[in-house]
Amino acid sequence: MRCNHIRERLDNFWEGEETAEVRQHLAQCGACARYYRDLRLVRAGLRLWKREAAPEPSLGFAERLVRQLGELSKAPSVADFFEQVGRRFVYATLALTSLTLLAVALLPTGPVRGLSASDFPASSQEASLTYSDPIGENVLQESPDLPAEETPAPGVSNEVK
Repeated sequence: MRCNHIRERLDNFWEGEETAEVRQHLAQCGACARYYRDLRLVRAGLRLWKREAAPEPSLGFAERLVRQLGELSKAPSVADFFEQVGRRFVYATLALTSLTLLAVALLPTGPVRGLSASDFPASSQEASLTYSDPIGENVLQESPDLPAEETPAPGVSNEVK
C-alpha cells in the first residue's frame, strides 16, 4: 500500500481501531508510524481541551469589544486601497489612450494623413537657384561659383503652378 492511502485511512477514523493491514504498514514504514504518533497526540490534546471549561468574560468585555469594532470600521481597509489603485489605473489608461489617439489624429505625417508635396523639402541649392518670374516663367539665376555639371537644367523648379 502507498503511504498516502494509509494516511487517508488514519485520518478518516478517529476513535476506531486500525486494521491489520494498516498495523502491518505502520510496523514497516517509519514515516507513517511518526505520522500516526503525531495524529494520536493531536487527538489527545483536543480531547483534553474539550474537557476544560470556557473562561468567563471579564467586566466590561462587551463594551471594549464594541468600541474596538467601531474603531476597526473607521480604519481604511484593504478593499479601499485596491479601489483607489484601480481607479488610478483606469484614469491613467484613459489618459494614455486619449493622448495616443490625439497623436495619431493630429500629427502631420501620421497614418491618418499622408505626405503632401509641401512635406518634401527642397535642397537649399535648388531653392537658391530658382525664383518665380511675375510672368510665371522660371529662370535660372547666374551663379558663378557652381560648376557646370551641378547647374540644373533650365525650366526646372520646385514651385507648383
